[in-house]
Amino acid sequence: MELMFKIPVILVLAIIVFSLFEGMYYLAKDDGSRDKTRVVRALTIRIVLSFVLFSLLMAGYFFGFIEPHSVS
Repeated sequence: MELMFKIPVILVLAIIVFSLFEGMYYLAKDDGSRDKTRVVRALTIRIVLSFVLFSLLMAGYFFGFIEPHSVS
């Protein structure tokens, strides 16, 4: 993969992991007095970003940035 394609993939993956930990924090530590939808919002962002990452990988394969390789 080219560097111009790796950077957005790694960036989106890092934001997905951050959103996952953010949702875990809100679920475990937050009492919900300020905003009761913060857990749902954090996990929704994670789902949307996962879909974006999947679409980015499919587009990379379609346009030839990602090439499959054999096992052996």
